[in-house]
Amino acid sequence: MNDIAILLATYQGARYVEQMLESLEGQTCKEFVCYIHDDGSDDGTNEIVDRWIANHPTRFRRLVGPVQGSARDNFLWMLSMVDATYYMFADQDDVWLPQKIEKSLACLTQTLGKCTGFAQSEEPPVCVFTDMYVTDAELHVTDASFIRYIGRDPHRVACAQIIIDNPAAGCTMLFNRPLREAALQLQDNSRVEMHDVWVLALAAAYGKQHVGVVDEPLVYYRQHGANEMGAKSETIGHKILRNVGDLLTGKIRGEKQAFIMQARNLAGQLCLVDSIPEEQKKMLSAFAQVGKLPKGQRVRFYKNNGFTRLHGTTWMYFWV
Repeated sequence: MNDIAILLATYQGARYVEQMLESLEGQTCKEFVCYIHDDGSDDGTNEIVDRWIANHPTRFRRLVGPVQGSARDNFLWMLSMVDATYYMFADQDDVWLPQKIEKSLACLTQTLGKCTGFAQSEEPPVCVFTDMYVTDAELHVTDASFIRYIGRDPHRVACAQIIIDNPAAGCTMLFNRPLREAALQLQDNSRVEMHDVWVLALAAAYGKQHVGVVDEPLVYYRQHGANEMGAKSETIGHKILRNVGDLLTGKIRGEKQAFIMQARNLAGQLCLVDSIPEEQKKMLSAFAQVGKLPKGQRVRFYKNNGFTRLHGTTWMYFWV
């Protein structure tokens, strides 16, 4: 079993993937193997990856398997295929700073020490994440904090907060094998938006002490036209104008309901994981079904159970 498995999903990444591979090779912590699964590229990505594996056979390996069709399904499939002590997700178009793995491991060790209620021989499931620099396609930094750029707080890591306002991207995460085992209990991939939201919310479902934060940018998060999930930011003024425009066109109700249904679907999958504490399961199950209650009861449930946003909780109550 390898110490750290880095799972790198590729698709049409020929323009950037070699820089990502170089940044992995340049890590101060060398105790990893990078597993690469391509999802059907025809742009030269595979040729670059094959050449890199041939030159670095002990550190980089290919996973051979069927096309998965999305980043979420690709990462979750890879997660099921690799045995390791720790796991990390990697995106083909980013660049990792040299100490990313080293600092993430240090944070994970500290986080494990804060978890209680587990037998001495039993390692609790934990996940840690870092911040990122937001950059343009040429890696020029446009913002020093991805998390704050998208309007989130890295220290809001209670499960109810993450379900509503996930602060972390998958490429910043490091998590251990017990959390991986729990994550593989996902019943229906289509009920979670992305693999990273699933993993981080699952860690928090055991208790917020199971989530650690390195509040430091350790990735260059490249923004370009082909990002599957990009960083989006807007001023309060722009947000108001967008919502007014959506209200006038009739789009706002559908968009807001879709957002909250994603959160409820996620909660519905979380409460199916066997090892989640029973009280948490009850809360998550109730949240998944809360749409059946009258509006006033829904709002009270949200308030009583901490389902809040960093910005805009009051507005959220209009459409929950």
